[in-house]
Amino acid sequence: MPNHPLTPLRSLPRRTAAGTALALALGGALAAPASAAAPELSITSQAWGNLFHDGDAVSIRYETSAAAITWRVVDGWGEVVDDGSEPSDGTLSPNVTDTGWYRLEVTATGDGRTSAATTFAILPDTDAAASATGRFGAATHYGQSWDPASMQALTAGGFAQLRDEIYWSEVETQPGVYDWSRARAEFLDSARAQGIRPLLLAGYGNPLYDAGNGPVSPDAVAAYADYAAAMAAEFGDMSTGIEVWNEWDLGLGGNTNVSPEHYVALLAAASPAIAAAAPGLPVIGPAVANLNTDWLERTFQLGALEHLDGIVLHPYSYPVGADALDETLTRIDALVRRYNDGESLPLWITEHGWPTGTNARAVPERQQAADIAKSAVIAAAHDAERYYVYDLVNDGVVDAETEENFGLLHHPDDALGAFTPKPSFAAYAVAGDALASATFAGRDDPLPGLRHLRFDTAAGPLHVFWSDAARTISLEVAGSAEITTMFGAAETVSGGSGAPVLAHVGTEPLYVHGDVTAIGQTAAALTLDPAVAGSPMAGTWTVQGRPDAASAWRLVLPDGTEAAQTTEPGATASTSVTVPAAATAGAYETSARVFEGDRYAGTLRATTTVREPVTLQAAQALTADGASVLRVRVANASATPRALTSLSYIVGATSAQLSAPTTIDADADVVIDVPLDELTEPAAFTATAVVDGSTLTASGRVAPVDAASVQPATHRTITVDGTIDDLGGVAPIAFAANGDADDADQSARAWLTWDEEYLYLSADVADDVHDQPAQGANIWQGDSIQFTVAGGAPGAATTWHEFGMALTSAGPQLYRWLSVDAGAGPVPGAPVAISRDDDTGRTVYETAIPWNLLRGVDPTTSLLSSAAIVNEADGAGRAGFLSWGGGIAGEKDSGQFTAVRLLAPTPVVEPPIEPTEPGVAGGSGSSAPGTATGGGTVSSATAAGTGDARALASTGGSSLLTWLGAAIAASVTAGGLLVMRRTARRS
Repeated sequence: MPNHPLTPLRSLPRRTAAGTALALALGGALAAPASAAAPELSITSQAWGNLFHDGDAVSIRYETSAAAITWRVVDGWGEVVDDGSEPSDGTLSPNVTDTGWYRLEVTATGDGRTSAATTFAILPDTDAAASATGRFGAATHYGQSWDPASMQALTAGGFAQLRDEIYWSEVETQPGVYDWSRARAEFLDSARAQGIRPLLLAGYGNPLYDAGNGPVSPDAVAAYADYAAAMAAEFGDMSTGIEVWNEWDLGLGGNTNVSPEHYVALLAAASPAIAAAAPGLPVIGPAVANLNTDWLERTFQLGALEHLDGIVLHPYSYPVGADALDETLTRIDALVRRYNDGESLPLWITEHGWPTGTNARAVPERQQAADIAKSAVIAAAHDAERYYVYDLVNDGVVDAETEENFGLLHHPDDALGAFTPKPSFAAYAVAGDALASATFAGRDDPLPGLRHLRFDTAAGPLHVFWSDAARTISLEVAGSAEITTMFGAAETVSGGSGAPVLAHVGTEPLYVHGDVTAIGQTAAALTLDPAVAGSPMAGTWTVQGRPDAASAWRLVLPDGTEAAQTTEPGATASTSVTVPAAATAGAYETSARVFEGDRYAGTLRATTTVREPVTLQAAQALTADGASVLRVRVANASATPRALTSLSYIVGATSAQLSAPTTIDADADVVIDVPLDELTEPAAFTATAVVDGSTLTASGRVAPVDAASVQPATHRTITVDGTIDDLGGVAPIAFAANGDADDADQSARAWLTWDEEYLYLSADVADDVHDQPAQGANIWQGDSIQFTVAGGAPGAATTWHEFGMALTSAGPQLYRWLSVDAGAGPVPGAPVAISRDDDTGRTVYETAIPWNLLRGVDPTTSLLSSAAIVNEADGAGRAGFLSWGGGIAGEKDSGQFTAVRLLAPTPVVEPPIEPTEPGVAGGSGSSAPGTATGGGTVSSATAAGTGDARALASTGGSSLLTWLGAAIAASVTAGGLLVMRRTARRS
């Protein structure tokens, strides 16, 4: 079937244990030249896996030939929590005591510099023995020769349960004779000694029966039942249950007998045999991998529920986030009750997780942590019997392979250290600790986009929050409450009647232990302007006062700097603040504590982007005449001139030194276009600049652009209201039907346009029946549109954005499955409008994606790549689709996208002013730039530069996409077009 966003791409189960290049402008930071005499440096664990518990002193060993080192510790939010410089003595003991996940970065200095890093976690001090009978565990592969040393992480994390396999073919090599010695030696004896309880998978074929295929003959079925029963008798005293096979529906273990009928026959034989051998031991199945078909329901119709004590699910949704699990558990429970006389059965989630890495379907490590923690909360809210994260340890070190990067811990060969924690390990441990004694008490959505789940625990009420987008909420609490972050840092706040408690809520779960009596939105916020590394950051602090009393407020920044302001009753106040300079470029996040008088009221968080004072960027672009070039840009954002002594590039096997000015003025840049007209296949590139003696590099990929197939995108603002704008003169997208589509039932026209703020997609679809039963991540199953946006030419990008829009029962929805730097889910800040006319059988789709949400796509290059499909459904799921380009419904492949050229704006020619109307232009009214007037659209954007010297975007304080009128100077040198300019002054 086509590869939709939820299809798990997983390898076969038996394995032997063993920097994204973007097509956008990649920034390179100033770095010291490498030295041949750089000192040696390595970091080793003092505590196993660098796993510590509350109250432990953190200590990490290192070896170096340098006399001194510098170091810093960064927490899970990217904040530096401790740093220092010291003579080398082989041991680092940072002053870090809060529960959480951390990254230690060490630099050894001598004649040169060498850097190394590792991770560590400070975990809640939980009762490991109690967790062995709790809800949470992790999938492992000790039966596939994993190093059993990692097993101690289960007790350290407070989820002392594992799910593993004992292979039939290894246990029974002679008919009717079972040898458990290998399984005992591999992991079961060790698990018993550590108090870890296993869920055992009875699985995969045995060459003694049915030639090793899935057992379907009477003899093979009976032999499998005997093997499963013998396993239950041998290990029933320590096991949590027996799982009958694994993902039969996908044919795992070389099984080709994948029908529901075959599975139910196997289950009907194995279940009573297991029950007789180990009374009371749960028999669970069917371990379904694909929950988007009727395979599971068919097993219920065939009587599977008569033989099961629990339903096994593998509800993978990656890269879609954890909220999809909520819907899946609700749906499966309803299905069970439909075939079980209205009664539920326990749900066992025995595999679930998200891969990290550079694959298009991977997620950032922090998102993996958030999704796993939220899934633990959702599983507890549905009273799932068990929840096992897949899996405990990364299966490899290749970032591009999803199957190698599901782990909570790093692989033994990882450069960060064997079995050291990923952020998800700490987040899962914190979630398990918070939910250890939790009983679900209810849920509500008190504000749009805000989740609120309530639990009763032995320590009192527990409230768990998360949101579609970062926000600050105001809580009213009775007395005091403890607010705990995803990584376990806890603070106690005091409230009371009319005393607001401020809580920052984002896509990560926030745990509030206490009696919360009211939840509201607040204007309180901390915002930061974009900044330059090494320079103080400007920000704004806003506070919302009490409704009936004046208040005095203090803001305390991490370095101890304070700001103060007062509010009158019911008033909101704001003041400017200065935040200490960030040392490095990139995404920056910080927090600040808020006090009302002496009362600690909570924490505000702020994020911004920090750039280097001098950066080198390189990206594929299209010139004003449509020629493909590699655009190399050196930008000086500092207040002082910089010396540019060298600028060069390599594209594939071609390299050259570029002629460039020797000085880059303050707030200015140098841009050179390198022609790519002879490029015949995708190629890697590297650009190198030497500025003030330091070397900068930028790298990525370029690909050929077929001029004949380029889709033009006109510069035109669209009013997103569900009505097609006047698109005269705009080239439409040409769709083609796939093999399953019904041409007579469906047709579509679509248009891509753009302006300085948005990329627009408009579509007019003819379809006699509108069918969209789903919402969110599953909208692809009904009438909908999916589309991709990637930077550069087709095939250049390794990560990209994939969106979908649909008219659902809850209204128009825009959903994101893939992105370069954000999680899957709704797309805040992107308007969408969809209208349906059943009389004419037409559906109009319109959306506007802000450029700032399209990381990896630089509109100043005039080049991106895209594809789209129009899904068709008439009541029985997706029946086919129309497509423009490829790489969506089949294999995820940016090489199948279509190149899109962003056409320059057309100059607006103002009519002459009539003498009778002095000072008035354009009639009696006026409109804001880019807003609709009457039936059309007016844009006030100025035209791009003339000729080959096309103006580029400003990098100063004005809008990034403000087009400059003409280049200050232009000359063709070293095969490239040189453009020098001074950027707008920063405000």
